Amino acid sequence: MPAASSPSTSRVADLGEHALIERIRARVPPAPPWVAVGIGDDAAVVEPARGRLDVITTDAMVEGVHFDRRFGTPADLGHKALAINLSDLAAMGAEPRTAVLSLILPADLAVADLDQVLDGLLTLADQHRLALVGGNLARSPGPLCIDVTVVGAIRRRTVLTRTTARAGDGLYVTGTVGGAAAGLAWLTANHGMPGADDPMRGCVTHFLRPEPRLRVGQRVARNRIATAAMDLSDGLADAVTQVTAPRGLGAIVEAEAIPIDDAGRRWFTAHDHDPVASALAGGEDYELLFALPDRPRSRARLLTRLAKPLAVTRIGTVTAEPGLILRRQTGDEPLPAGFRHF
Repeated sequence: MPAASSPSTSRVADLGEHALIERIRARVPPAPPWVAVGIGDDAAVVEPARGRLDVITTDAMVEGVHFDRRFGTPADLGHKALAINLSDLAAMGAEPRTAVLSLILPADLAVADLDQVLDGLLTLADQHRLALVGGNLARSPGPLCIDVTVVGAIRRRTVLTRTTARAGDGLYVTGTVGGAAAGLAWLTANHGMPGADDPMRGCVTHFLRPEPRLRVGQRVARNRIATAAMDLSDGLADAVTQVTAPRGLGAIVEAEAIPIDDAGRRWFTAHDHDPVASALAGGEDYELLFALPDRPRSRARLLTRLAKPLAVTRIGTVTAEPGLILRRQTGDEPLPAGFRHF
């Protein structure tokens, strides 16, 4: 009788759907009491948070489009698949509650790789007290696809949206930008992780394992100091566009004020790329952009306190006149476009 294959050598096709579901269910921590029915039934049953609205978001990661399995580890993929959804909740000011996970798996995917994907996802879920309550498995004829839907909760009066900025608002961004784009460029050129002392290691880590800015988003929402907010999934330039376009507004972005990641700036400069344009157009920073009324200025000071230990930088102003302007020392020019999916 042949010996049973180990997880390091077996493929998902060797286990079959039901064994895979049981394998996933065994890894998931016990559900909180407000989850009446969790993994294993036709659908999950969840008790709503009292006095809160549900905030629902979904994102899919498709191999060859959103990630390359040569870059990073399967655990990085699991982390990022959840993180990009949590970033959407952060932009709305919501608290995470539940998630469902759909996996479209190539038949030859190693079971050990699937376990690592779950490691990355469940570790991040535990950090934010998020319950995985269900999902779906399907076979892929080619690429690996990871699709996550997350549900959060928020009080009605504190919801942040991207469509309510006003002329005269200041534009503020958390953290730094451009690091993830530089990290992806480094991976494309070199593959593998930079050494521990390599200055590009932080950029690569930022690309592979973004940290959703949930605490900042929730604090800003509770204090009701922002008129609009959005996360930087498709680049800072795209976020400025999305925040101003719905009302026919414009913006002036100050090139010198943009908080570009130091290592990313050096990478772009060394490879003959304009650091400002690269940081504006490059996506996957997953920082937050806020629009704040210019007066009273105490709002900006409060934002700085709420965001600590993250830095917050004012990068520009919303204008009544349509048109997006990048203001450099050499003169004004159109703001670059962000990442385009199609």
